[in-house]
Amino acid sequence: MNAQETIESFLRGEMDIISFRKLYDENAEINDFLQGIVDDAKAKGAKKLRGYPKTLPNGVEFEQDHNVSYLLNPSTFPGVAYGNSPYDSVRKMLTHEHHMETHDVRGATGASTFYNEVYALYYQVDQSIPHEEKYHPAFRFALDVIPEYLMGGESELYINTHILPLYPDTMKKTERIKAIKAGIKEAFRSDKGRPQWIQSGEWPLGKDGKPAVYTGSKKLHGGEMKHYFFRDESDGSIITVEQFY
Repeated sequence: MNAQETIESFLRGEMDIISFRKLYDENAEINDFLQGIVDDAKAKGAKKLRGYPKTLPNGVEFEQDHNVSYLLNPSTFPGVAYGNSPYDSVRKMLTHEHHMETHDVRGATGASTFYNEVYALYYQVDQSIPHEEKYHPAFRFALDVIPEYLMGGESELYINTHILPLYPDTMKKTERIKAIKAGIKEAFRSDKGRPQWIQSGEWPLGKDGKPAVYTGSKKLHGGEMKHYFFRDESDGSIITVEQFY
């Protein structure tokens, strides 16, 4: 398959997201095709990219572009105000290099975000491919069971790969949610409350691959910076996570 056919296969649900992401990372032609869509729009003087139609549960219709329009004018990306580098290329957007944490497609948030961004880009050249919803239910379920301070990065990926598989979706939903929440509470332990992140959550894992224990935080430089401290239970070392306002 050429680049366009590969993208279409993924968007139609014929190719799984892990396989497509691997091809995307290894095959520059896929990224070049998507980047070409943005470059063509820029050459035509477009101010924003076309959004695809979505309908909210209450029936309200709107156009969704998943922020891909920032690729036309990177300086308008809101994250710039918080020290993140702007959307200045398709690759940076799809690999989330503008975030401090990694949005892995093996996690519900990463998978949903990655699919939606690829779809929003490809929609510019083909509006006939239906939006595949296979990743959305997992994302909605993740929002139901994963606390906000654990969403994103290594912590969400750990939950998706080590905790969720222990409780299959054949269980009653209420029982499954209760069991998963208990599993999360047991895995992500704390000596003192929960981290109040300035930016996205960055709960680290220890050298043994298990969640470190949160021990507290400290504001620095007049509150402009905050250090979060975690204890690696595998060797007792302290892990410091640094975030800025």
